[in-house]
Amino acid sequence: MARLTWKKLKKAGVASIFIPGILLAWYVKTGRLDNFDEYYKAKMIFPDSGLVETIEDGDTFDLRSGARVRMLGVDSPARGKEGYEQAGEFLEKLIKDKKVWLEYDRYQNDKYGRILAWVWINCESKPKFKDPFYMHLTGNRSREGLIENPKGCEKGKLVNEKMVDGGFAKTVKYKGRGPLKYEERIEGR
Repeated sequence: MARLTWKKLKKAGVASIFIPGILLAWYVKTGRLDNFDEYYKAKMIFPDSGLVETIEDGDTFDLRSGARVRMLGVDSPARGKEGYEQAGEFLEKLIKDKKVWLEYDRYQNDKYGRILAWVWINCESKPKFKDPFYMHLTGNRSREGLIENPKGCEKGKLVNEKMVDGGFAKTVKYKGRGPLKYEERIEGR
């Protein structure tokens, strides 16, 4: 009986099956294979962009994908309050049936299941946003807020800011939470 050596196994192509098999077993055992699926689920739940289908009010809208988006850092008048209709109409003129880019911050959803995002329009290309946790350093410390538009959207508009500039929303600081990326930029407008 011939002795099996690494050279003979290699020649027979066993290594090309054995090594990937070990890697696959390790990925399955450690649960790392699940992360690939999670990435695509996250992209469905937290999309980079989308087409705006309906406007709920002056700070909330739905994408054609079915995702409901609530704009971060701003608050428009609630239903039945003065300015409610005007805020919704202004937002509709600004983004209805348009492509929007969503930039996430340290808080990405609320208790109502809505996506929380900074909303950009008229970008030249896919924007290169800072990481959602960009602002957080350690403990209670945060980075300085962003003032400039992201690369790829230098000529674009921050819809959250446009709502405040137009008088259709006011800026909001969330109590007990760290500062947001563009909070300083839109504050006091």
